[in-house]
Amino acid sequence: MEMWMLIGELMRAKTREYLASSPIDPEYMPRLRPPATSAQIDALESLAGQPLDPEYRRFLSLSDGLDGFEYDMPLLGCQNWEDPERSELASMFRDVVLETGPLTEVGLPGETRVFPVYVNSDGAAGFLMLHHHADDLERFWWTGEGDNMFFNTFRDLLAYVTDGSYSPRHLFG
Repeated sequence: MEMWMLIGELMRAKTREYLASSPIDPEYMPRLRPPATSAQIDALESLAGQPLDPEYRRFLSLSDGLDGFEYDMPLLGCQNWEDPERSELASMFRDVVLETGPLTEVGLPGETRVFPVYVNSDGAAGFLMLHHHADDLERFWWTGEGDNMFFNTFRDLLAYVTDGSYSPRHLFG
């Protein structure tokens, strides 16, 4: 499925969730954003200190993040890193994950680089993009509040959130 079609399916699912909520709060409405420019995406890649997943890069070229991804929190795009409040929460989440214990405890190489792609409003859970030299390991990690799920690609993560059509690898314990 093309990325634009997957984004459409994600928007349909998120809009249904939004309309089914009570009371309806416009702050939580899912919204696409204007596309990020190539220069903005390159700058984000530089900030991340790792190559962006090609599908995340494609997503950003279609919509620079997604407002209302989970309630009032966006799927992070380039513009979020220009917002000190939003970027501070994402950076704090990354730092807490790294300080909580070695990455090897969740089966990742110790030299793995992590970069937040989504962080919930209290900074207790989020998705991290991973970069390591192990080709057989996943690129995305959903962690926090007792969850540890791993996704091969950004597309797999979106498919899971949209309709559950992808089954991530779970780490229990």
